[in-house]
Amino acid sequence: MNEYQNHPLAGATDLDSAFNKLWYFYKKYFIGLYIISVVSALLTSLITSSIDLSSFQAVTDDPEAAFELMKSWAGPYALMMLVSLLFVVILHAWVLERPAGEPGFVASILKKTLVALVPYLVAMVILTVIMTMLVSVGIVLLVLPGLFALFYMATVIMFAMPVTLVETRNPFEVIGRSFRLAHKNLWPNMGWVVVVLLIIVIASMLLSAVVMLPFTGTFMRSFADPDQAASLLDMHRNPLFIGLNALTSALVTPLMPLLAFLLYFRNRSEEVVAEITTDNDGAVRVEDLYPPVEDNN
Repeated sequence: MNEYQNHPLAGATDLDSAFNKLWYFYKKYFIGLYIISVVSALLTSLITSSIDLSSFQAVTDDPEAAFELMKSWAGPYALMMLVSLLFVVILHAWVLERPAGEPGFVASILKKTLVALVPYLVAMVILTVIMTMLVSVGIVLLVLPGLFALFYMATVIMFAMPVTLVETRNPFEVIGRSFRLAHKNLWPNMGWVVVVLLIIVIASMLLSAVVMLPFTGTFMRSFADPDQAASLLDMHRNPLFIGLNALTSALVTPLMPLLAFLLYFRNRSEEVVAEITTDNDGAVRVEDLYPPVEDNN
């Protein structure tokens, strides 16, 4: 951890300083963040474009045919999730290593990505199962407990990737560390996550509206004529839509990795301070904080 104590995202103490650091990092390293995000969006969109969603309309009255059709989609969707997960790890590793600017940092990023991919996948599967159970129970009881469980687990999950890259490759230790770090400043941590998620949702809605502008005619025709609904379902296969969607969604994609490391460094820094020791007795003394004074007598 000590090697990252001077990271640009380290040192945020409140929401204001967190946003300042996030905006500074986003502007300074925008090109790299944007390129990785665009490539990720293009690849996932190209994979899903092989799925013919409009064909589902023809089998809605035949459950067996519908099930067989959905089974045929399992491969492309699984590949899309794998590619998406790979780029999530790459983007986090890039955020972690890029500020150092050391020679060969690209190789370091790829190495960290390959080493962290499987442990992170295992940890995420377990955390997702826990989140699904908690949210389901919360919604059954009341809606508000379900929302709390959702934001609580979203906060815990934010720590998983930084912990995997910096501390441990053991997925069970990753889960334990994520819970402990999330609970260090639970309410402020959840507040940061909620605020950034709201910003991402609003920005994504605005960007989606921009992407849909060239397809307004198709969108309106699908409402006026139900027979034209298939053209709306096929929109995700349109090259123009794929390109515009990738270029716009890449603007907000880096925000979650940046928030993840803001939270991680903030909560981990408290442990680093507690770990300061001296060679004598393991305690920090006042005289340890100043250089020795030579005796001129």
